[in-house]
Amino acid sequence: MSLKKVEQVKRDRGFKLFDLIIYGVIVLTVAALFLAVFLTRNSDPLSGVRICVDSVTVFEYEFGKEPTPPSNGVEWIETDKTITVTVNKNGGTNVILIDKSAKTVVMRKADCKGGQCLYFGAIDNNNKIIYCNPHRLRVEPLIRNYDSPDIIM
Repeated sequence: MSLKKVEQVKRDRGFKLFDLIIYGVIVLTVAALFLAVFLTRNSDPLSGVRICVDSVTVFEYEFGKEPTPPSNGVEWIETDKTITVTVNKNGGTNVILIDKSAKTVVMRKADCKGGQCLYFGAIDNNNKIIYCNPHRLRVEPLIRNYDSPDIIM
């Protein structure tokens, strides 16, 4: 490298104005996406719960109403404060507890390998789910707002 080229490199700034504009646009885009994802979540109180196996609804309960009759392989026991749902599908058993007074749902027992579904937190609003991968079982909020353009699960 010649001395003239070395002097020119020393005088140049690290970033040109165009570089800074591009980096600024990228940072603003990432920040906007982050805010869009975390500020537009549906955190309304839980109005009900749906239990699906292989994307087929096997049990549905809306707080304050009678549960829908379950399909084969699903049993439920109702008390004045809770509903215990036992799902025997795909070679395994899952026990889900629905607390009617607190309006929460939690996975109580599962005989799947690993038992990761037992570590999901209780569902207490419309942006949480419980998923058991080995049994292909999903516990999700029951959203029934047909007038809203939002996605209905």
